[in-house]
Amino acid sequence: MAHRISQIKIDNYKSIVSETFDLSDYTPLIGYNNAGKSNILYAIKWLLRRSSLGADAFNQINTAVTMVGVIDGIDNALLNLLPQNHRNSIQPYIVNDQLKIKRVQNQPNDTAANIRLFVHDPNAANAAQPWVANPNGIDNALTVLFPEPIHIGAMENAEEDVSKSKAGTTIGKLLAEIIEPIENQYGAQVRGILDGLKGLLDADGLNRAPELAQFDAAVNQKIDTFFPDVNIKLHVPTPELKEVFNKGTIKIYEPQSPLGRDISSLGHGAQRSIQMALVRHLAELKRAAQNHGTTTLLLIDEPELYLHPQAIEIIRDALKSLSTQGYQVIFSTHSAMMVTHDDVANAILIRKRHPQGTYRRQTLKAAIPQVAADAPSQLQLLFSLSNSTNILFSEKVVLTEGKTEQRVLPKIFEKVTGKTLGIYKYALVRQGGVASTRKSMMVLNAMDLPTKAIVDLDYAFRNAVADGFLQPADPDLGACHQHMGHIAVVNGIALEADGYPTNRNSSMSTSDAIAFLAAQQPIHQNIINLHTKLLAHNIWLWKKGAIEAHIGLTGKTEQIWANFVNQLQANPLNVAAIDHAEITACINWLTN
Repeated sequence: MAHRISQIKIDNYKSIVSETFDLSDYTPLIGYNNAGKSNILYAIKWLLRRSSLGADAFNQINTAVTMVGVIDGIDNALLNLLPQNHRNSIQPYIVNDQLKIKRVQNQPNDTAANIRLFVHDPNAANAAQPWVANPNGIDNALTVLFPEPIHIGAMENAEEDVSKSKAGTTIGKLLAEIIEPIENQYGAQVRGILDGLKGLLDADGLNRAPELAQFDAAVNQKIDTFFPDVNIKLHVPTPELKEVFNKGTIKIYEPQSPLGRDISSLGHGAQRSIQMALVRHLAELKRAAQNHGTTTLLLIDEPELYLHPQAIEIIRDALKSLSTQGYQVIFSTHSAMMVTHDDVANAILIRKRHPQGTYRRQTLKAAIPQVAADAPSQLQLLFSLSNSTNILFSEKVVLTEGKTEQRVLPKIFEKVTGKTLGIYKYALVRQGGVASTRKSMMVLNAMDLPTKAIVDLDYAFRNAVADGFLQPADPDLGACHQHMGHIAVVNGIALEADGYPTNRNSSMSTSDAIAFLAAQQPIHQNIINLHTKLLAHNIWLWKKGAIEAHIGLTGKTEQIWANFVNQLQANPLNVAAIDHAEITACINWLTN
């Protein structure tokens, strides 16, 4: 396992009052605008690279900014790759391949010398004070473990990131990757050229240009008038090979500009595309190099910005590749396309509210141990890519059983409330079946995502007891079960061993038989009672069997759903839906 920052605790930094974030090799930060996602990226960078923070970086001016980081994966194999002095600096503080560091700035605009770095000492004599201040060589050792982070900020930074060769820019990192093989292949040839240039331009050059000598002689005549015996020579320094590459940048060539032009001449979308293409190329170079001696932090704000869907998938694949090739990738995003099923467990939901400030919701990875042992099979359904958009970017989740709810409920919701589900920040998620309801609700609630479920009547009969929402000897269930036996004999309805309808050798389908049962007057109150009991568990039970019966739909086809939506757009709900009162009650329940 490559080493990485596995956790950071941030106190008093910008919008973050106090919060702890668990980090993986590929960590999406998901949240609404102004939730504080970018602040987390800046905080991670500051933990490794001190710089003086101004007053705007302090949540409370009179309180220190403090960050505690946990670095995992510092095993013996990694230590053996480090220079001896760096290994000696950090080895005494490592426990179970883990190192804990803390950086503190007490007041705004403090000098770099006063920004202190602490290391957690597992062998401290005083267990209550385990932090050692500024141990010799620790900062330098951290620099070896984590080279200068690449921080790709907001859109306005794209031009600088790919046009100025600095240690932390993408173009700088790319040049650093390719300069060594170029030196090996062409070093002697290029140095010969540079030496020739040095002889021509250097003040002491062997083949100094006559024009420079003429300049020297003309100026020295004038200097002699003021300062006798003092001579000057014009000196034009010749760069070393690495300095030449430090001037590297990107030029844009198009049919209308064959001589090339600066990237600043392009629009934001083109700049971002070039920036992400370079990141992708960097991933390929790292994949080939397989260098795990260091871990480079790649911190990106909204890598998907201005990219079309196919490009988003490409950059996601590049960043995923980087996360396995010596990079730890942490990014903010508003796109579910940046988060696949495999990544959802480590996605951090970022929110902000007063006075708590920026905080995180429970991750799926942390929620899994809190649910049933067989829940992972359910998670695969819940967090497929098609569902992750809704779930990860919502404030509440509504679980549904069938396709009809997915097709028509959003339009009904808008008709009743005058607003869309999105405005309410609700996610409408279809389950694979009602047997998933309890597990789904447990997982989502553990993630601090309030959840409600909408189920058909047969859920009460077949699943609610096993899920713990109804008692085995529930009298209303008993009444429905008994009445089902009576009407089955008379109407030729085939029953399963549990006493409820089956499609096999029956006079009607299972759904029709349930709807037929729901229409029976003798058990009308029993079904109302079951509905009320399940409401207490945030589950809405369709009293007529399924939503189709309440709306008045005669089937479950795209054409039937489309016809209903058209009717709903042209008419009030009480005209479009038979049981508009029950439909309205359901929507009102969802919004409470």
